[in-house]
Amino acid sequence: MKKLWNMTRLVWLNVGFYTGFLVMTATGMLFVTIPLYYGLRFFQGLDKGHSIRWMIWLYGQAWTKLLGAFVPLRIENCERPLPQPCIVTPNHQSFFDTYCFGFTPSYNVVFAVRAWPFKMPFYGMYMRHADYLNTEDGSANDFLKRGKAILAKGTSIAVFPEGTRSLDGNMRRFSGGAFHLAAETGVPVVPMCIEGTGTFLRKGSFLLRPASIFVRVLDPIWPEQLPVSREELPLALRHAVKDRLQQTLLELRGGKTTDIPSQS
Repeated sequence: MKKLWNMTRLVWLNVGFYTGFLVMTATGMLFVTIPLYYGLRFFQGLDKGHSIRWMIWLYGQAWTKLLGAFVPLRIENCERPLPQPCIVTPNHQSFFDTYCFGFTPSYNVVFAVRAWPFKMPFYGMYMRHADYLNTEDGSANDFLKRGKAILAKGTSIAVFPEGTRSLDGNMRRFSGGAFHLAAETGVPVVPMCIEGTGTFLRKGSFLLRPASIFVRVLDPIWPEQLPVSREELPLALRHAVKDRLQQTLLELRGGKTTDIPSQS
């Protein structure tokens, strides 16, 4: 009986969530996108990038409501507006991690992502118009130059410092690009802890699994608060962010390193 119940629950989760997700996406693209875009442009006075980022954030908010209908959610400190501008550094477990920004009230965020999402139908077009950063297009200096230009306009940047999704929920090695950018511009780094999305949708899988999702926005870390030299600042920021995220994950897991089952 228990096995039958678990199978029924799994089927309902996948059929129900994916049906809602497809309906939400298709409705948005076919009926909402164009009138909303021109409304934001001509009635709110937003430029193209701001308009598209607002629409993506609204899409993320709709996703959070859909998610809450299928899995337990625990959301902490997400109601506070992000400092503008800032660099948000979430840990990375799942394709759905970017959607978790719908839990925050800040829409004006540019994501730094790898090249492959730009090739996705529809999504890639929106990302390009939203001025998202392709981290594999150009050198590290190119990333810093583009990042500085975005921050100078008052727009925040979200960077997954692990670079790719974790297979087991344990954080991977952090790359330094986001922290060099923070050190050179003086903007705060905001760690964002996401837990449970890797159980809900594992890397390389389309099968959804029951999970509890936790999202907490941690306190900003301002570069000038760290008592180190300018040369040491990027590394100090990287360690401070990773330590805070790791401590939060350990707290959630009761001291365990991971709660994501290994893939068979």
